[in-house]
Amino acid sequence: MNWHSLLLGAAFATLASTLAQAEALEDIKAAGELKFGLEAQYRPFEFRDENNNIVGYDIDLGNAFAASLGVKAVPVDTNWSTVLESLYSGQFNMILGGMTATQVRYEKVNFSVPYMDAASGLLVTKASGITDFAGLAGKVAGAGAGTPQIDMLKTCAETKGIAFDGDLQTFDNDALAYEALATGRVAGYASSIVSLLEGAKANPDLMAMPWNCDGTFEGAWTAAAFRKEDDTLRAAFDAFIAGMAASGELEALQVKWFGQSFVAALPTTAPSW
Repeated sequence: MNWHSLLLGAAFATLASTLAQAEALEDIKAAGELKFGLEAQYRPFEFRDENNNIVGYDIDLGNAFAASLGVKAVPVDTNWSTVLESLYSGQFNMILGGMTATQVRYEKVNFSVPYMDAASGLLVTKASGITDFAGLAGKVAGAGAGTPQIDMLKTCAETKGIAFDGDLQTFDNDALAYEALATGRVAGYASSIVSLLEGAKANPDLMAMPWNCDGTFEGAWTAAAFRKEDDTLRAAFDAFIAGMAASGELEALQVKWFGQSFVAALPTTAPSW
């Protein structure tokens, strides 16, 4: 094979990649709907209201993004532990579900610019007397299935030189974890601090506290996730978030759902490793 053939092959590969990237966005417009994956068990990002409608911060963002594309928003409630596989099997176009950007996930997807803080926190009962991470020594700890907090708990325990009681417990949704806390089956539950503050607000016997293991996990961010080949769609979402931030609409949504704004602290570039 000569250099001319190699260059021609590379040119065709680049063209095919560009067309594939553009195709995802065009397919959405042709279908007239934007499907985004989430698990409707994660207040206040997404949850079901008294009429069984999915509402929350991500839903408002998804609706606004879909409107900017001239299509209808369709949230798809899915199992979070297999959400990446569901994205690649075509069940939805993107993940917009309070996902924390991590290196492990980045091996499979590309992330948008962050649209929310994802710092970790611990939820405990007020009666437990636990006031920091070290208070979990010798006790049962848990985290959401498929979340980065699972590895964070293990790593932080090693850093602190403590051991939990038995294996880490995982939960398919926050409601099950809150029940386990209330019945004493777990002593601490790790998730994002913003979601845990919401849980504590609704459960007066529970208390949420920030947790970063002496800074080990500072700078965690919530971002949308896309298939590696869907860069045109990702770029459209990045531009949408930048516009929302500039107009003040993103701040308004954060105040609506979280009681405060996090816009000023958000990075303006997408997480990557």
